[in-house]
Amino acid sequence: MNKRTFLGLSTGRAADGIDAALIAISGDGDEMTVEQIACTDRMYPQDISRRILALEGGHAEPLRMLADLDRDIASAAAATGKLLLAEAKLDLTDVEGLGWSGQTVYTAAGDDEKRATLELGSGSRIAAKLRATVVDGFAESDIAAGGVGGPVTAWPQWLMFRDEQLSRVMVHLGGAATMTFIPAGSQPSDVVAYDVGPGTLVIDEMVHKFHHKPFDTDGSIAGGGKVNTVMLNELQGDPWFQKSPPKRVRVEDWSAKHVWRVLQIAQKHNCSGADMIATVTELTARTVCEAVSKLTERPHEVILTGGGAMNIQLSGRIRELLSPCSTYTVEKYGFSLRAEQPTCYAVLAAARLDAYPAHTHTATGATVPAILGSVTIG
Repeated sequence: MNKRTFLGLSTGRAADGIDAALIAISGDGDEMTVEQIACTDRMYPQDISRRILALEGGHAEPLRMLADLDRDIASAAAATGKLLLAEAKLDLTDVEGLGWSGQTVYTAAGDDEKRATLELGSGSRIAAKLRATVVDGFAESDIAAGGVGGPVTAWPQWLMFRDEQLSRVMVHLGGAATMTFIPAGSQPSDVVAYDVGPGTLVIDEMVHKFHHKPFDTDGSIAGGGKVNTVMLNELQGDPWFQKSPPKRVRVEDWSAKHVWRVLQIAQKHNCSGADMIATVTELTARTVCEAVSKLTERPHEVILTGGGAMNIQLSGRIRELLSPCSTYTVEKYGFSLRAEQPTCYAVLAAARLDAYPAHTHTATGATVPAILGSVTIG
């Protein structure tokens, strides 16, 4: 089968930067096979991150500033794509298409008619800058089909990690923690996938406040603190955790107001900065493990991916809590920790250009499988 090359670009709800992956795809539809060629990641300039986080925190911005941010995110995405192509010594003419997640800055929940999402980073601008065919708007397509907007990456994960004998759980530790359960010998309609809670969002906010760093790189700050069990129990009582799937984490659910509540609870229990970071790290680990424990069967393998999987304290606690499940990082399967998500968007772009419904609609709550994404030809 002929191989096709696709580029994937993604940016998560932590608003820290853009991840990029080049992949080779053979075949089409659910017979596609995927190989990672190269990957990179690039931090946003601080000004862009600051403006994104201000929006996510509920700050209203003039329309002009919103349009400027849309432009700047698209430019950053295009620059990351160019950088990866140069590193891989490939030309844009070698790439058949590009999948782009967009930067989600707002999500409206509710019934079908009230759901909406706002993603910044114009696909048209990226297409023009790279002279490439760009596919984006995947979450919006899911909402239009009656879903909650995702996780749209569940279908590519099913494609790449399904197995006839082994059941697997993918845990993406980004700004939000997302679980995708892929039963042995499953079809897309068998997949269970949803956001289980905050991934690194609250951890990053605490680290920034007390240590003036963007994140707890290897979990050393959390490892140096002690979990406050009373505070942890109170945090676990948040009503969000009681919601039934399908559900998605809205950044505003775990941003300014929630961080302020965390600080109030910590003060009430005389919790230091390091202990607070240890406690919110444990919150994410417990949240992931409780979601896995509620599945109809114990999975054979748990596969960690995303930037949060680099946090030794967080990933170590997930391993401990899920024992005796075998827990690995996605690197075991030939993908970089930060390349799995952009790889998913590259796969979705290939499916869209093939007019194939790459959609785990039963997981997102959509009524029928839909062809996800909008196409812009550069």
